[in-house]
Amino acid sequence: MTETSKQKLSGPLGIPVVLLLEAVTFFAVMAIFLVEGGWILIAEVVAGAAILVLLNRAPGIKSGLSVAFSSHKTVAALGALVLLLLPPFLLAKSAYWLFVLINAIMFVIACLGLNLQLGSTGMMNLAGAAFMAFGAYTAGLLALNAGWPSWATLLAGAVVTGLFSIILFIPVLKTKGHYLALVTIAFQFMVVILVENMEFTGGPQGLKNIPYLTFFGYSFNEAINLGFITLHKYSNYYYLVLALAIVVAIVCQRIYSSWVGVTVSTIRDDEVAARTNGVRINYWKLIIFVLGNCFIGLAGAFFAHLIGFISPPNFVFDRSLVMVSIVILGGMDNVFGIVLGSLLLITLPEKLRFIQEYRFLIYGLLLIIMLIFKPKGLIPFVPRDYKDLLAKAKAKLAAPKSKNAGGEQNG
Repeated sequence: MTETSKQKLSGPLGIPVVLLLEAVTFFAVMAIFLVEGGWILIAEVVAGAAILVLLNRAPGIKSGLSVAFSSHKTVAALGALVLLLLPPFLLAKSAYWLFVLINAIMFVIACLGLNLQLGSTGMMNLAGAAFMAFGAYTAGLLALNAGWPSWATLLAGAVVTGLFSIILFIPVLKTKGHYLALVTIAFQFMVVILVENMEFTGGPQGLKNIPYLTFFGYSFNEAINLGFITLHKYSNYYYLVLALAIVVAIVCQRIYSSWVGVTVSTIRDDEVAARTNGVRINYWKLIIFVLGNCFIGLAGAFFAHLIGFISPPNFVFDRSLVMVSIVILGGMDNVFGIVLGSLLLITLPEKLRFIQEYRFLIYGLLLIIMLIFKPKGLIPFVPRDYKDLLAKAKAKLAAPKSKNAGGEQNG
């Protein structure tokens, strides 16, 4: 793509290109839920892989689209927001697929937290489901036994999960690599065994009749009647989990784009070099580990209220593996990769139900094929552009000097 074309895309011509591409992507995703049968998902996965190969072989097109989106960030954000409001309308008669979509977005929240640990800092955490359990049981117990309001139980689920993760951080601090993976696996099984054998958590029977979400008197268990259409009660949960996912994604993207993201990435790439350059390894590992688990706990608390019933099988090791697979397949240290990975890995098993016992075999084969041809994930990690960070740093350094100069002139 020529420089003239890039200049046109950075101008008014880029706006319809951005909106059209967003609309095509959105309706391609929605087709997965609207069209019956698993063939549509398989066809879209193949088509998506072909498009990615094409973009890699035609860097001009890729750079042109990047220019269009970077030049029209506000338009892109508003367009995406409008499109994200539509799924409850399109799935008004398909409550099951709306539930699957909610579940996928819930995993986006959890895996964004895991991505901070695994993708950004290089800390392997194979106990994601255990931390979801902390959030879910905290929310369930506080709602059932203490009568806490929903907003408080969601926050408590995140906070309590963060506090419990501090306990695990002690062995995490002393281990790394494969040994760290073994420590988190052991913690995962310990949590499930404890929950199964403790009376106040309901034991193997779990917690039943967890109240539906209510915010300031508004019940999420009621359908939304707009006059011209009635949206299923799951629409309430969709808009809430979407809002939570957007907030968590913004936080993660801000961390990635800041000096904090640069700092923790040095720990991931070379811990010895980071320590040599004055990076407080233990401090930043603790911050990221706790924050990531808070996001996972928030997803668990939301899950408890969404389902209304939780038990130990909801948080077995398989779920932890799914979360790690989402991070690796989508693309580590990449917010958009986590979104794509969650949509694929949560939706794929449901769309392949028509082949019954073979669906997990095909699911596994597709994962292997994707990882062979895209070992860095569907949306690979992109090296940071340090120009903005350096410009901000220079501006901060220059600000006191300019103030002092102004004061001297006034004096």
